This record gives sequence, C-alpha cells and structure tokens, in this order.
Amino acid sequence: MNHKEALFLGMICFGLYGCDSSNDSRTLAEQFAYDPTTQVFEDDPHTSVFISALKMTGLDTEKIKNISFNIKTKDGNFAKPVSVTYDWSYLSSNGLYDSANNSLQLPIFGLYSGYLNELTIDIKYIDDSIYSFQKEIPTANYVDSAGIYDNVSISIKPTATPSYSYFYLKGALKSPIIMDVDGEVRWDADIKRVSSSSAFINNAFWTGNIKNAATRIDVLSLYGKSGTLHINGTTMGSDAYFHHNIDLGKQGILIELDGTTNGTLKIESFLSEIDESGNVIKEWDLGKIFSEYMVQEGDDPSNFVRDGVDWFHMNAATYDPTDDTLVISSRENFVVKLDYNTGKLIWLLGDETKHWYSYPSLQKLALSLSSGQTPIGQHAVSMTKDGKLMLFNNGRRSFNNPAGTPAGIDLASSQTAIFDIDNHNRTAQVTWSFDDGIYSDICSSIYEDKLATQGDFLINYAAADNRSKVVIQGINKDKQKLFEFSYPSPTPCATSWNAIQIPLEHIHFQ
Repeated sequence: MNHKEALFLGMICFGLYGCDSSNDSRTLAEQFAYDPTTQVFEDDPHTSVFISALKMTGLDTEKIKNISFNIKTKDGNFAKPVSVTYDWSYLSSNGLYDSANNSLQLPIFGLYSGYLNELTIDIKYIDDSIYSFQKEIPTANYVDSAGIYDNVSISIKPTATPSYSYFYLKGALKSPIIMDVDGEVRWDADIKRVSSSSAFINNAFWTGNIKNAATRIDVLSLYGKSGTLHINGTTMGSDAYFHHNIDLGKQGILIELDGTTNGTLKIESFLSEIDESGNVIKEWDLGKIFSEYMVQEGDDPSNFVRDGVDWFHMNAATYDPTDDTLVISSRENFVVKLDYNTGKLIWLLGDETKHWYSYPSLQKLALSLSSGQTPIGQHAVSMTKDGKLMLFNNGRRSFNNPAGTPAGIDLASSQTAIFDIDNHNRTAQVTWSFDDGIYSDICSSIYEDKLATQGDFLINYAAADNRSKVVIQGINKDKQKLFEFSYPSPTPCATSWNAIQIPLEHIHFQ
C-alpha cells in the first residue's frame, strides 16, 4: 500500500466509520501518511560539499525505532553504498530533533562531490516495518583548500569491490580525509590541524593535540559536530603533547605523549592508555623499563636510554589479546613486546647491526629470525585477525644513535610483512611479505581489514619518490593490486602519515 492509499483509507475511517486504529491490521509503515516532496527538504548548514542534512517534519516520533540513509554508488564504481543508521534515541538526545516543532535534522555525509546524489531514506518503526522514500541531493565540485586532495592520480582502478570500500588519510595539513576505493574523496571537514595522531572511535575522529602543551583530544563526528576530551591523571606533566599514533588498547586507546616527569624530559618513549572519558588506565615509561632491566642484567644503560634525546622514537603500539601483552614500535631500534600488567620485557625484533645489539642484556631478548627481513625503521605495528604481527618495514637506518655507534643498514626498497612469532622458543619467521620496489623511508603503514572474513590490505607509502608523493594501494593476500592512487606531498608525511580502513558502508549511531 502506498502513502496515498494509506491517507485515503485513513480519511474513510475518520469520516465515515470512526475506525479504531488499534484494530488496524496494517503495519505502522503502511499507516504512515507522508509526502517527502513537501515534508522533507535539504537544509544544509555545512560548508563541506560532502556533508549535508535533511529537515524532516510531520514524523510520528513515538513509534520510530531508527532512521537510515543509503547513498547509491555511481554507475561503474565499486565502493559499496554509504549506509548510515541513526537510532531514534541518538537523534533525540543529540540536539537533532526539535520536539516543539516536530522537526528533525537528519545528518547526511559521504556524498559524492559535483554530482546528483541519489539517496534512499528508511524510517523503521517499532514493529520493524519500514517506510522508504528517495531523495536527491546535488553537490558542488570539491575544491581542496590545501590544494592536494582534489589532485589524485589513479594508476589502477578496481575491477571488483575489495573487502573494504573506504579509508581515511591522516596527515599534517587538515583533519582526516576519507576516500573510497574508486579514488573519490568522500569526506573532508576542512579543519586545519595536524591529524597524524588520529583514530576513528565511536563514529568520530579523535585527534590528539600536537606540539601545544595541552593533553586534550579534539573529537569530530562524521556530520561535523565537534567537542573536546581532556586527559586526566597522566604523569607526563602540564607540558605534555601528542606525537605519532593513537591505537586501540586493551580497554581503551593507546596514546603516545612527550612531556616531563620528575623534571626529566621524556621524548617519544612514554605510552599511556586512556578510557573513553579521558581517564588514564595505565602508563608505561619505556626508558625506565629498559634502564631497570639492563642494570639488573649487569649492563650500563646510560648510552642507550638517554633522556632528553629521541633515543626510542615510539611511533605505534598495539595490544595483543592472545597473551595480554603490548607490541611497540621503536623506530630507532626494534619492535618490542612487553607484559601489559608488569611491563616486563619479553622479546625484541630488529636490525642486529644497530647499536642496541651491542648490549648482552638486549641480545638476550632478541628473537631468532629464520626467514625474511628484520624490521628496520618500521611503522604501523598491528596484530592480524589470526594473531600475527604485521608492520610496514620502511628500511631506513637509525637517525639518533649515539655518536660513534652503528646506525644499522638501509634497504633498497620498503616492504610490508607479517611475522609468525613463537614466544616460547624465541623464534620468528616472515610468513607473508610484499615489496613493490617503492622506497618510503619514514611514516607509512599497512593495515588489514579486520571486519571481513578474508580481509584485504591497505598500504600507504607516505614518503615515496624521495618524499615527494604518497602512493596508496589496495592489495590482497595473493599480492594482487586491487587499486592504486597517488597524491603530491609538499613536505614529508604531510599529505598522509598513514591510512586506515573505515566502515562507511555500515555506520550505526546508537
């Protein structure tokens, strides 16, 4: 039954029979008399061409469970449609519903630029029936204020849809950028801030404040709502600021801070885990951990752990749930695994021609690698779905080793790799690697799509071609390239520090 038939039946019941609606056998969607052409119109408060809103009036709000929108994929493209659901409780408690005027502002995001976007809006009722209608939203052409992201070069177009359809780029020019696998930019809030310390959490980007002596996180939702989260309880002092990654931890998120503890400057060697309210759960001082261990083993750590110097250069950390540990990337030295609760060092994996391997205490922790290349200057450590260590192996020697000590080797090109590690026997082997002949000596990343049963990879060469451009690749486990794009990068890592999948095809605001 369409809405005109429902309206006609309602008039008959009211005018002729005085029908009791409680005996109406139709679903709530069938009973809903609604005309989207007059009761729904675009009401766009945003400057971004990718973000809009629909103003909806005349809703029977007491019976609505949720409202969703779906943006149809362009003909010939392969990204899955943007699909977003808002629970009614979310809409009503986040300032999007005006009860006095029975008016709803439905946020829309992920639009194509320079295009007549075709949307399907579904209103789902408490009886699970759905009232559905279509709406078109035209958008202007995208002009990037930074002069970068509207200048993509597509070298390999997809011929099928990878396991993921969307990903975001973190960089130094502005808030994160969302792209799809077809090479289209689908989201840019155009806020000028360094966004390398960013993560996508609860349908919003959390970005740590960098180089500003303020332990706060800026929160930006996908429809433009912004807020601030303050970090409470860190021992890093009032001069603390973010650097490098924000990663998922055991209970909350792992953040990397510089700052001063007990009058001593700690540079890129301190890790905190905070909850979603900003409260510190746990902290690890890697300088203290290594110093105490080395002294206990009879080594002098003074020329290895050097406060006030970037001796460690932590750039990523991840939680390993298989054995309740942390795996941390020290770009200057190695990858290190330590016990989550005690901070006890478990193993090290890295270039043994570097300075760190001259200490017997650290040699004792080194894994024996039976196959493949050791990590050198690595970034983006993470755990795969099957519990293996994955990272981007940049292949660049140390920058800050003590004078007169070995800095290690350089590789001819950068690699991405998966390591299978046997903690008990202290051995490791590379079980998968990919080398495309591209050298990206700093920044960069590889991440697996963990939402799919057979997840594809996303590789970001952040400093390719002598640090002049970014190369972004989709690749599967058979090492087939699924797509490849590139962007100019005016300064190293500025265009994208790294890139991570984002599930824009199934977002749910609860």
